[in-house]
Amino acid sequence: MALAERPVRSPRTLPRTGRWSQVLREHWLIALLVAAGATIRLLAMLAYTPALFFPDSWGYIDAGLSGAFVGLPSLHPVGYSLLIRLFTLPDRSLVQLIAVQHLAIIGVGIAIYLTLLRARLPRWAAAAAAAPVLLDGYTVTLEQYVMSDTFFTVLLFSAALIVAWPRMVGSGSAPRRFGLRRALLAGLVLAGAALDREAMPFVFPIFFVYLIWIRVGWRAIVAFTLAAALPLVAYSAMIDARYHVFGMTATSGWTLYGRVAGFASCQGVKLGAPERALCETPAQRASHPDAPDWYIWGPSPANRIFHPDTQSIAQVAATNRVLESFAKTMILAHPLGFVNVTLEDFVHYLTPGATPYGNAVSATSLPRSAHLEARDRAVQRADLPGLRIRVRSPAGVVRAYRRLVHVPRVLLGLLALATLAALAARVPARREIFLFGGGALLLLLGTAATGGFGIRYLLPAVPLLALGGALALAGLLRRSSASAASGSS
Repeated sequence: MALAERPVRSPRTLPRTGRWSQVLREHWLIALLVAAGATIRLLAMLAYTPALFFPDSWGYIDAGLSGAFVGLPSLHPVGYSLLIRLFTLPDRSLVQLIAVQHLAIIGVGIAIYLTLLRARLPRWAAAAAAAPVLLDGYTVTLEQYVMSDTFFTVLLFSAALIVAWPRMVGSGSAPRRFGLRRALLAGLVLAGAALDREAMPFVFPIFFVYLIWIRVGWRAIVAFTLAAALPLVAYSAMIDARYHVFGMTATSGWTLYGRVAGFASCQGVKLGAPERALCETPAQRASHPDAPDWYIWGPSPANRIFHPDTQSIAQVAATNRVLESFAKTMILAHPLGFVNVTLEDFVHYLTPGATPYGNAVSATSLPRSAHLEARDRAVQRADLPGLRIRVRSPAGVVRAYRRLVHVPRVLLGLLALATLAALAARVPARREIFLFGGGALLLLLGTAATGGFGIRYLLPAVPLLALGGALALAGLLRRSSASAASGSS
């Protein structure tokens, strides 16, 4: 699992006097990266006060701050709204929420470093793996938004780390026992990630296969599965009771419709009258952007027919059924078209320079003035009446940083290839590489299959791919060194 074996000196062996200075001397590189990451985050908080807002932000705020308790939104799971309620106490301060988001991602970067040290990678390699998370300008920008992606990143990474931690030891060391409490905790944290953003179907198989692969026993697997699934089943039942749609949201049909509408051809396909109304001719399709977000939010056939902004609760379920039926019919009628758009967007995530539709006004963009930010005046008056949104110096510095400093897509592609190569080469750490690196790739593939391509959808996969890719490169280099040594002897 390691590039080179080295003894790890426990901080307990250091004298009390100068212990922290000794730690800083030994770990100066990660300390420098953390300081740099904290500095740019502080500048972002000073420049964009109290936060940045995307259209979705106001839905989260409304669900989190309206009424005596958190509401039950139809568009998003309730997890992030709960966190908004918690982290804005006692006076609804969004600054507190944003500060927690920034600190949480810094914590993820430090966790990557410590985990790779535990796996006996050199300090420089561990710090290099943490750098994409600590310094990425897109990540810093997204953390400044009132959006669920940051906490989803933290919870998903935490669930994977809880599962893998007992085995993250260098060669020659025995892994710790995987107990029921660890299985329950990992399952609950993964359920929390799914309540924050709908992604359980994409990553759960990776966790499940990993637990079988490391032979934790059936009790631990059952405990993990129940802890991960039961909260989501219970929440889906609550959604069903209110909106008559069993799922994490009442709008899953809109997501699938947005994914398939760009290639959907109704010619020769049997459809009911409501679904048939969604069909477009090739000329109509060529006259507007071919992007899932346009079909969901733009003047698409579905928006012209259903007017989602003015629908009653009873109409939400009926609309969702029509859109879901249309999407599933088109996937079955044109499976190659679905595979093609999915793989195309998956490759975009790893392609240098690939820019998604609407990127200039996305949740990874930085507006030049406050009036360019998305606003919902009604929600603001009801929930945050004293809110003042400001953009001020050093906003120009932060925008320049965001433009220049972000994770190269080439690097992510290389880490993805290293992950696949390490799995094929059966390196010693292949199970953990499968969990972290494989989990990142499956998350991107699942997102491409449902939500398309967007920079903010890429960022939750970066910590997983950074850790898994670092383990993969270490394993491949060690295997190469061992082969060269055996060949020269």
